[in-house]
Amino acid sequence: MHGHPGTGAPLAIADVFRRFAPAFRQRHPLSPEAARVLNDLQRCRTAALGVHPYRCDDCGRDVPLFNSCLNRHCPTCQGPAQHRWIEARQQRLLNTSYFHCVFTLPAVLRPVVLAHRRALLGLLFRAASRTLLAFAADPKRLGAQIGFSLVLHTWTRELLFHPHLHAIVAGGGLSPDGSQWIEPPDHDFLFPITAVSKVFRGKFLTGLIDLCNAGDIDLTEPDCRKLVRTAKRCDWVVYIKRAFGGPQHIVRYLGRYTHRVAISSSRLLSITDHRITFRTRGDKTCSLAPDEFIRRFLLHVLPDQFVKIRHYGLLAPGNVKTRLPQAQTLLGHPITQADGTNPPSDSRDRESNAAACGAADPSPTQPRCPHCGGPLVSLASRARPRIARPPPTQPDPRLHLR
Repeated sequence: MHGHPGTGAPLAIADVFRRFAPAFRQRHPLSPEAARVLNDLQRCRTAALGVHPYRCDDCGRDVPLFNSCLNRHCPTCQGPAQHRWIEARQQRLLNTSYFHCVFTLPAVLRPVVLAHRRALLGLLFRAASRTLLAFAADPKRLGAQIGFSLVLHTWTRELLFHPHLHAIVAGGGLSPDGSQWIEPPDHDFLFPITAVSKVFRGKFLTGLIDLCNAGDIDLTEPDCRKLVRTAKRCDWVVYIKRAFGGPQHIVRYLGRYTHRVAISSSRLLSITDHRITFRTRGDKTCSLAPDEFIRRFLLHVLPDQFVKIRHYGLLAPGNVKTRLPQAQTLLGHPITQADGTNPPSDSRDRESNAAACGAADPSPTQPRCPHCGGPLVSLASRARPRIARPPPTQPDPRLHLR
């Protein structure tokens, strides 16, 4: 059954945690990051985090909108964050074609990556980014500096651990002297997939050996060498294809990946005492026991302060005010200021996310009434305005004359 029985209200991931997380905590030890995620998702959009009173301008109903948890693993909170990210990225567009690349680690490496997430997911970023930068800088390939963004995903549709990177890569680059924009000879072809896969494999496995030798991974040298030999014989999947649409469409295309979490509430089909069923792909479904569902969800909790969206080349922080504007000028794109403005404060984020919660229209800037769809207005903004006091009058100087 889709929705809460007797209410018609849609199911939410938070419902699973509110119902089953207390018992799960008693049976399973949790890392601090996982415990924080469970706590935040249980309290998200509830009175525990505070509420803002709103009233509908059309039907006149009062609508309380609860604050969100702002946890990056919460599927409910990612809509407003994604909207703000897309708006900021518009200023860093390049008026050229783009390619979508995916870098995937073979299954044999996933257990060790899961056990050493911070070190090996960081290595995954380094190996993929250095591979793309090296191919672009090679005069036989492009001989230019490209710009691209990498976004980490760690899940399959069944919530299993499957670390991979999505990249959106500009179809061309800026020459070393910054005087021209260089495009690949074939606009539908960026780099040869087989060669990219081999270089990516070599950079990752070399980095893995270095981490083992440095003691950053608790593998003995023989075990590390054996793992590397096994991984060399596996298929290292790299996927590259030209993305469709113009530059404005590309940012929204990448926006599908930036703030996605392991599973969204829209995929839930039913929640019972013994099974949680959700859609996977097409008409296929997956049904898990509550403990197993929570366990799989927590596989994708990232280490504290681990950055899952990173930018390189022309989009690297050191180039967005120098080489990126040069490239935009050469491509005929109007130069705009890089988005260096401060992000909204935590309190403003909470209120805008809370407003989005009750909205029929998911816009994070204009909350809508869940009953009629009319615009909601904060009752706090309708409070009686303060009456400005008149400035104090200056005393008559003649009163002080003797």
